Amino acid sequence: MSMLNIGTSALMTSQGALSTTSHNISNVNTDGYNRQRIEQDTRIPNFEGGYYVGSGVQIGTVDRLFDQFLADQVRVFNSQEQQLDTFYTFARQVDDLLGSPELSLSSGLQGFFNAVQEVADDPTSIPARQVMLTEADTLAKRFNTLDSQLDAFNNQVNLNLSAAVQDVNLLAQGISNLNKAIIEARGNGGAVPNDLLDQRDQLINKLSSYVSVSTVEQDNGAISVFIGTGQGLVVGSAVVSLNVITSPTDTTRSEIGYGSSGINISAQITGGSLGGLLSVRQNVIDPARAEIDGLAAGMIATVNEQHSIGITLSGQAGGNFFEPSDPLGVPAPNAGSIRLAIVDPQDIAVAFPVTTTTSSSNSGTAKLEVVSVDGSDPAFNPLTTLTTPVTFSYNSSTGNYDLTYDGGTASISYNPASDSGKTIDLSTLIFSAPATTAPPLTITLAGIPADTDSFTLTNSAAGGFKAVGDNRNALALAELQISKTLTALDPITGLAVGGTPTRSFGDAYGILVANVATRTQQAEVGQKTQQGLLDQTKLRYDSVSGVNLDEEAANLIKFQQAYQAASQIITVSNTVFNALINAI
Repeated sequence: MSMLNIGTSALMTSQGALSTTSHNISNVNTDGYNRQRIEQDTRIPNFEGGYYVGSGVQIGTVDRLFDQFLADQVRVFNSQEQQLDTFYTFARQVDDLLGSPELSLSSGLQGFFNAVQEVADDPTSIPARQVMLTEADTLAKRFNTLDSQLDAFNNQVNLNLSAAVQDVNLLAQGISNLNKAIIEARGNGGAVPNDLLDQRDQLINKLSSYVSVSTVEQDNGAISVFIGTGQGLVVGSAVVSLNVITSPTDTTRSEIGYGSSGINISAQITGGSLGGLLSVRQNVIDPARAEIDGLAAGMIATVNEQHSIGITLSGQAGGNFFEPSDPLGVPAPNAGSIRLAIVDPQDIAVAFPVTTTTSSSNSGTAKLEVVSVDGSDPAFNPLTTLTTPVTFSYNSSTGNYDLTYDGGTASISYNPASDSGKTIDLSTLIFSAPATTAPPLTITLAGIPADTDSFTLTNSAAGGFKAVGDNRNALALAELQISKTLTALDPITGLAVGGTPTRSFGDAYGILVANVATRTQQAEVGQKTQQGLLDQTKLRYDSVSGVNLDEEAANLIKFQQAYQAASQIITVSNTVFNALINAI
């Protein structure tokens, strides 16, 4: 091999190194670019009798400095960070909504029950009653607004899911097209098309922002991309598109469909903005709507039940205070449907349906108080709560209160020393014939009765309304503010899980706000943690694949000097050749 050929090989190799270095420098700001480096190989030497003479240098490969492990870590952390960021964005909005002073149900409930207490303090005051209606209407409107806002969040999730699915399909098609180009390029002598690999990896990185991905490289250079729990999105050049489908259980919800058959894979989707959208809907928006709907339904049922057993200012049955009236109706009562059922302040049922009369001849200190009225019977009418008056007469020789009702008799054992404050559900008593039912009342007995001391319970509206100043039903309504009337709800179905009620209205809303706030804070902390991990991993990745201008500048000088030295070899070989020619 002549000096000229050796010099030419050195010159061409140095030129290739200069070109590769220049390519690195020019792409220093190109997203997804991985720096390249030539690998130089010694050319096959020539055998000259008893020895080998070197024949120069050549470019073996142009390597892409790429660490697959770090690249996979970047995608994992990027996917997790995007999921938490999306979750946090929506959760923070829900948290701000529930905690807003203008929309919070806590202040709405407080205002309503404060107004109820004002009516209890002055049951005949029309202005106080009007304030109670106004506060009730304000509370109902807060329920309506929260429902509409949460519905808007659900719609926004649907829109974002649709947009994200379109982007995923575009990225998948781009990866497929690059797979085809890479296969074709590698078929041309087996050379690796580094720039095409960079473009494909960049698309996969973008895809990881939408959903968690895993990849498997094939022998021909193509990459298969899988999402979720192993659903193939790109297999070679074949693409399976995602689509948005309507939930079979809720037409207002969008789900993720897979392929032409539209199989619902929402439960298998994790990571990225798609995973974040599905997660925040399931763990924040849906539970919040279920809790608020449950709170609205519970308040409608309990307030209506208590109000319906009362007597209005005009002596009429109370009826329902809120609409809809039937807690078992279709559609079920919820935060979006709650409305006031009355508009006239005189129609607020403040008075109790039963009046207690203490005999003027009583000489003891005994007291009888009606604690509650059971109005659960669909046929219940507060105007005729009692079929006949109920009389109580104490017999000191037997230690019993003897009762008469509806022509029948019953007795209640009462020992003043141990039973004072005793609560009795009269509906559980068995009256002798001809009585057919027991009074639907719960009473409390207290004090020390004398022999023959007696009490009489009558309908408040009997013989003309006599209880205009009666505030007992208003006090019972006010008591609902702190009464444990609600049970916990299933966060998915929104149905009561059963058991003994453990929550008041305020408790239920406070627990909801606390849960949303906790999830929001967890998402914020998690997002910052994942962002830190992502940044660290990117730094390690860039230390391997990123372009360092100082290093490239040094390489540029090194390869320039090699190029100049190679040109000197050619110059010397030319001088030697000329000397040989001239010698001839």
